[in-house]
Amino acid sequence: MRKRNLFYALAAGMVLFSACSNDADIINEGNNSLNEEVQQLVLQVASSGDGLQTRAGRPLLSSEAKQNIENVKVIICASDGTVKYATSVADWKASGSTPYTTGGHGRQTTIEIPKADKLEVGTYTVYAIGYSTDSDYDLTAITNAAKDGSFNENTTLAFKADAGNKIGEEIFAGNLELTVEDGKGFKESVVLNRQVAGTFAYLKDIPYIAEAAKLQLVASSRNSKLVLGKFGNHDLPGNGTSNDGHINYVVNGTEAAQDKVIYTINLTDWFGTVKDDENNGLIDVENNWTGAQADGTKYAEGSVFGGNFLIPFKKVNNNATFTLRLAKSDGTSLREWSVKLPASDKQLTKHTLFSWSDGSFGDGADNTDNATNYNVVRNHLYGIGTRALDEPTNPGTNPDEPESLNTKQELVLRVNDNWEVIHNMEIE
Repeated sequence: MRKRNLFYALAAGMVLFSACSNDADIINEGNNSLNEEVQQLVLQVASSGDGLQTRAGRPLLSSEAKQNIENVKVIICASDGTVKYATSVADWKASGSTPYTTGGHGRQTTIEIPKADKLEVGTYTVYAIGYSTDSDYDLTAITNAAKDGSFNENTTLAFKADAGNKIGEEIFAGNLELTVEDGKGFKESVVLNRQVAGTFAYLKDIPYIAEAAKLQLVASSRNSKLVLGKFGNHDLPGNGTSNDGHINYVVNGTEAAQDKVIYTINLTDWFGTVKDDENNGLIDVENNWTGAQADGTKYAEGSVFGGNFLIPFKKVNNNATFTLRLAKSDGTSLREWSVKLPASDKQLTKHTLFSWSDGSFGDGADNTDNATNYNVVRNHLYGIGTRALDEPTNPGTNPDEPESLNTKQELVLRVNDNWEVIHNMEIE
């Protein structure tokens, strides 16, 4: 009797579809007469988009659900950690995959495990990692993983010595516990979720203070290494909405960095001159704002934007997690705003927090954050202002609305997902 072992690994950064309930019956019964021994991985990475590519990883320009990875590495390990099969899908966006729109959107491809590498009866763990070709992370442990070697789920990724970005770069990963039974096919899914957090500020009505040169988002802490593992493996139904049943709070960063600046917005990149000839206390916009940036991206008139992916970090007691700072060119602070979560934010309710410590993620601990002192967790986006698309049709109009710095003293963050959760922030 012929066996047909079919494995579908559905890898998604945001929204994925689930297989029909009768798929296994079709595989196990309908195809047994084919006398084939076929094992396939159908990889799906959801919420894809072209995203402006200015460095190794895509820049964070909005809360839009998308990814810009170029490779997916698949590693299948036996229960003892030995790699039984490994392969890579290169040129993921250019030629390695095709778009799909069923139950979500993204790109997918099917790879077939050669008969020589066919999985025998037993238990396995399937890992899949999506990354950029010229990643700023040192991915040697992932890219060099090969058959008969070993692979550690909790691989720690450091930045390359010559990396242009040492704050954070987008990367997706997930795993699947798989059992191969004699004479039975299978169709399972492994979901790749985003492994970093993100934050951005979309602002207008910038106060004028003599010698003001830049706006900076400063964190209470920052990590320099990213730890894979404790994967979420969720088919997220919405970009920051309808995800209540599977919200994870994971801090998968380690090794604190000294520099706590997450991103800098240079005012002269947005305004011809930092001046207030109108004497209204704000930097002049009319005939002074540069409009679309050099890359062609459009923003609301008079606005500025800054953002970055970042490695998750734990809160520092009695310190505001994020502070927005208006500063001189030498970094001297001229004015500061505390960036807070709104009272309705789910992160302010009791939840289980998993954080990397002493070589493991542990069993999780009960945690409740407060409005100004909160953990920055994986696959959550913390945003000031609303920018739902990288390239909005009508910048400055709903749902593209920068936050005003004119009258409010504290900023409210929005954590957005497809991405798991959206935290709507307020200024007061």
